[in-house]
Amino acid sequence: MYRYYQTTPLEQWIEQLWIKSGIVAHSHLNIDEVATRLDVWVHYMKNTSRALEYMGMRSIMIDNRQVREVQWEDFLHELCHVLRHAGNQTTMPRLFCEGQEAEANRFVLYAAIPFFMLRTHRLPDRIDEAAEYIAFHFGVTHELALKRLEQIQRRIFATILWDEALKQEARNLVLRIDLRGKKAVL
Repeated sequence: MYRYYQTTPLEQWIEQLWIKSGIVAHSHLNIDEVATRLDVWVHYMKNTSRALEYMGMRSIMIDNRQVREVQWEDFLHELCHVLRHAGNQTTMPRLFCEGQEAEANRFVLYAAIPFFMLRTHRLPDRIDEAAEYIAFHFGVTHELALKRLEQIQRRIFATILWDEALKQEARNLVLRIDLRGKKAVL
């Protein structure tokens, strides 16, 4: 079934970054490991998570009141900002800021549960059990695991539908060509 899944350009970018940085197993997916490999400073504080870059030094502040899984997801969200975005969100146009936030949210899904790692796992058949399995092995919340699974299922289903539509269109084209030649082939 995984053969129908097609990665997005952002997923491909993250996969290349992870592989280049030696982040190739789900055991590498944690704040300390990723921060060390990507040269990002991490600070824990009693405030909402945020990121900043100053003179090439990338720093992420993590809310220490959150549970480990939420801290990891916040870290990835902020990591997207320091790796892919520029500017101060407090001074940028609202739509530009919303675009950056949307990309950072997608980044969390792809970076926390990379498809190139997930496809090596044999998941339970039931989606709730599969989400629990992913949450445990990838260190994410059940909600994020479920969201990623549903996203993957939608993409697989869309690809299957697209393939079937193309096959049907090809059959219709062959039928039209043969009918013009006064010969119908089904």
